[in-house]
Amino acid sequence: MHSPLKPLAAAVSGALVGLSLTVLAAAPAAHAAATPAMPFPQHQTYKVGVMPSASQASRDAAVEKQYNSWKSSYLVHGCASNEYYVSTKGDGDATNNGPVSESQGYGMNIVPLMAGYDADAQTEFNGLWQLVKDHKDQWGLMQWQLDGKSCKYYSSGTPDAATDGDLDIGYGLILADRQWGGYTADAKAWLASVYAHDVTSDGHLKCEDDGPSTDTRPSDHMLDHLRAFAAYDTAHDWAKVVSRTEALDSAFTASYSATGGLLSDFVVNADTSAPSPAPANYQEDQPDNIVGYNSIRVPWHMGTDALENGGTVAATAYGLAKKESACLKGESGGNPQKVYPHTKLNCTAYSTTDQAEEAGDSVGPAAMAAGDQAWTDAIWNQLATNPFGDGYYGETIKTLVYLVMAGDYWNPASGSAPANDFSVSVSPGSASVTAGQSATATVSTAVTSGSAESVAPSASGAPSGVSVGFSPASVSSGGSSAMTVTTTSAAASGSYPITVTGSAASGSHSATYTLTVTTSSGGGCTAAQLLGNPGFENGATTAPWTGTSTLGFDPITQSASAEPAHSGGWEAWFNGNGTADTDTVSQTVTIPTGCASATLTYWQHIDTTETTSTATPDTFKVQVLNSGGTVLATLAAFSNLNKNTGYAQQSFSLTPYVGQTVTLRFTGAETDANGGTTDFVIDDTALNVS
Repeated sequence: MHSPLKPLAAAVSGALVGLSLTVLAAAPAAHAAATPAMPFPQHQTYKVGVMPSASQASRDAAVEKQYNSWKSSYLVHGCASNEYYVSTKGDGDATNNGPVSESQGYGMNIVPLMAGYDADAQTEFNGLWQLVKDHKDQWGLMQWQLDGKSCKYYSSGTPDAATDGDLDIGYGLILADRQWGGYTADAKAWLASVYAHDVTSDGHLKCEDDGPSTDTRPSDHMLDHLRAFAAYDTAHDWAKVVSRTEALDSAFTASYSATGGLLSDFVVNADTSAPSPAPANYQEDQPDNIVGYNSIRVPWHMGTDALENGGTVAATAYGLAKKESACLKGESGGNPQKVYPHTKLNCTAYSTTDQAEEAGDSVGPAAMAAGDQAWTDAIWNQLATNPFGDGYYGETIKTLVYLVMAGDYWNPASGSAPANDFSVSVSPGSASVTAGQSATATVSTAVTSGSAESVAPSASGAPSGVSVGFSPASVSSGGSSAMTVTTTSAAASGSYPITVTGSAASGSHSATYTLTVTTSSGGGCTAAQLLGNPGFENGATTAPWTGTSTLGFDPITQSASAEPAHSGGWEAWFNGNGTADTDTVSQTVTIPTGCASATLTYWQHIDTTETTSTATPDTFKVQVLNSGGTVLATLAAFSNLNKNTGYAQQSFSLTPYVGQTVTLRFTGAETDANGGTTDFVIDDTALNVS
């Protein structure tokens, strides 16, 4: 099995018709958002070669522009609400523009490098990683090809994995661990699987985890990745993989491309001292015995290794990068558009009718390493164009090459890992109870640097007659504990600040929770807040709320940086999926007889990508229903036209329903009729009676 690339006849195929790819909202994060340690841009001084003549500021701006274009076109929120994938739109590599493991790995490299510029980078990375975890093969590596709508494996045979995607996913996890912390265990477990199933006994890389041990694919020879693995994962002999890869590439080029330093798409006899080009059509329907849509990536990988690690450590890559740069410059006459995606090993074009921008773009890092200023500048200038209408493959390679050529591609293996640290928050941050009642809140922790550690919550400052308990008594940072504040009838009226502290090996952090104790108001009505789980902070246990969605998930969810909660870490998030959908959240409550007033309040935020100023394809209703399900009243109706920049509190009288049992229902409906999407988010509800 191989990672899918364009067949020769479809090099410049048009975009396929498929699902909408631009999604406004971000998926809930598996790891709480942390401050990036290496925010974009990170200007690097490479160890060899030249930089493009353009100024650093203009290079950074070019990367940002390309990233915006790439993200809006190819980064998809799907198939599950907590998943993202990189679509193969425009290249037909998977049904319904779905992901392949290669594309997923590319995304997991790009997104951490853009953290700091993209405020949602960690949420997006977590979604990309979640999809990988949800679609593993029998060896624990990502299934190489998924449908874009169902995300089911659809290729023939038993699901297997492709080595290039496996390597990039591993490298992405190291980038994320260096950037945000908290991914060490995931990264090392993944690399252990890669080493066990993609590396042969002699140290060379197989093409796929269930493939033979006699071949290899040179576009997988990402020596900068392998060196990073060796520094990060000392439990496995990655140095052997580096040295065997270098020896294999040196032996092949000495025999078949001594002048050009080129490597064919696939190589056989890789387990011997005499590796050779694979036969034509060996794994793909194209001449696999020359440079094709796989090996056009080799100059990019060799050049990057040389730039980062220098001419001594990366001597093999440096030597090959210089040869490849000169070879492909000669083939094209110095015009990057005439670097042809199918090139013979003697540096002549196999065909001049097949053209693709990524063939020339990929030479950029090699040209830089070779010190060829004019050639470097020509390729840099081409990056700002897309002359052949390349889709996912070309535009994604371009984004990564842009990062390298701009000097914004940093090495996650350099520098030490950040020290462990965490944060503590309480939501809701306050409660008002009548003496003798109790209140609940959620104590949330997050990894702010380094890795997760055990955190024990405790409370101080509670007055006489008030006790505080936690379940569980300790959590791994990133987890949460339910806090229960219990009062006795002897508790005195007043407002009391309670300090909630999380203690761990790295130190302690605190948050303040304010408890207000009142006594009965008399007159047959006890002043109280009646809704259970009013801030949605009970986590996955959403009761007494009931949530439904026509897309099959609960609208009550963890907040994300794109849609933060009003307070705490959970919210009710309706719609925003880029497809037709109806979501509801409801709770049944009895309003006591004898109360003079009852008021429903909540905080609401609406944002939208709808451009209409009159139509309302997306709506949100607040309703009161009786016990039989009949709508008694629609308290309010909102739409995409009510978008706002922050939260606004809404308030409605429920006094007419005193003495009744009613159901409060929030309903968001999105038609997707106009191509835009709307997010309706509510938080911190309350039904106060007195």
